[in-house]
Amino acid sequence: MKLLLLIFLVPLTICSANIPISPDLLETVFGHPDNATNDLKPAVSQALPVAPGSVNPAYHPTYPKPIEQYYPALAEYDKFDWTLTKRVASSSQENFLLSPMGVKLAMAILMEASTGSTHAELSSVLGFDNDRQTVRRKFGYILNTLKTQSSLNVLDLASRIYVAENIATSQHFSAIAETFYKTEIKNINFDHPVKAAFDINQWINITTHGRIPGLVNADDVYKASAFILNTIFFEGTWLHQFAPNVTKPDFFYLSATSKKETPFMNIRDKFYFAESSKFNAKILRMPYLGNAFAMYIVVPNTLTGIVNVFNDLSDLRSELYYLQEYTVDVTLPKFKFEYTSQLDGILKEMGIRQVFEDTASLPGISRGQNLNQRLKVSRVIQRSGIQVNELGSIAYSATEVALENKFGGASEYKAEVVANKPFLFFIQDETTKQLLFTGRVSDPALVDGVLKLP
Repeated sequence: MKLLLLIFLVPLTICSANIPISPDLLETVFGHPDNATNDLKPAVSQALPVAPGSVNPAYHPTYPKPIEQYYPALAEYDKFDWTLTKRVASSSQENFLLSPMGVKLAMAILMEASTGSTHAELSSVLGFDNDRQTVRRKFGYILNTLKTQSSLNVLDLASRIYVAENIATSQHFSAIAETFYKTEIKNINFDHPVKAAFDINQWINITTHGRIPGLVNADDVYKASAFILNTIFFEGTWLHQFAPNVTKPDFFYLSATSKKETPFMNIRDKFYFAESSKFNAKILRMPYLGNAFAMYIVVPNTLTGIVNVFNDLSDLRSELYYLQEYTVDVTLPKFKFEYTSQLDGILKEMGIRQVFEDTASLPGISRGQNLNQRLKVSRVIQRSGIQVNELGSIAYSATEVALENKFGGASEYKAEVVANKPFLFFIQDETTKQLLFTGRVSDPALVDGVLKLP
């Protein structure tokens, strides 16, 4: 039997003006009246001088509350995220969008259901602790933090496992999935594939706020045994919004011989920024209202420098410790695209192989599994999308797993970031430092992309 693992990742960063005006929102934008000052030039501030090697991960890491300052920190279990992003980036030179958090959550659930060498392989590639209780506590903390509601942004996470009606689910596994991974177990009749596909797509559509109305069809679910799905929806508005009347067309350089006219947004404001000598690139942090989430962009100083950025991607986290607050002139293209990726081949290249084979050991999902009911993963597919404009950004994803630097003046530093060449971006939760989305803009005019590897 096959396990159709549907991982629906939907980080939706919607930059919308339709957010209720509350005292918290006004204070976030304009500051507190008691803190008013006649000095209109804020002093340059620095990130906390914490050495990357001095941070020790704990079962329940205590992160500073991201209010007005930027605090760099390590992230639990993010080695897999960067490696997966690097592999996807190397597969083509086009735009791509990935939700590492969604894929990682689905793989974590698979690991909980696995035993023996299958469990050992998943744990090793994912970079998890060997102790299951430790993994559960850490994931429980991460997901509880991400699900915390705010009046300034929306982050909806949903996870569900659909299991065939003829399979008796393990109560122990169900309890673990619901308690630590916020995943609901639901029986469904795959013998009626049209109805089953409709029900699954309806759940996806609701949890992604209508961004992904359909991912599976009747053929996908016919005679299936189980589906593992998760969705992420993020809606946020820039803390420093671009003025729409300043947006104007300019050239985005695709290569040394090709360029394309596209709308560019512009703003000058206080941002955390670094000129990275290691990456020969500029790194910019663009926070959303409330500072709980931020988009980071890495713009190489040379036209072909994006290749080097991805080659050293595993070192990017340590570079974020060098970000300082400057007045930055930011020029960023508007972009909007969708991306579909089949991740089976990449996951196998990374070392996750046994879950795709007949020898896979995944007894945790069902109770009393016999040889005729053994499950394996048949495919892993993710559909995602993002929109970035003057107000903010929208990012969403669904994964199906079947089964130049310029400074002026001595008192105030200024910098410039012009993203007119291929660049890397990622959206991060600033409390847990988890990567909700990662991606590359190679051509802001392209609206659709597909990755499919054997």
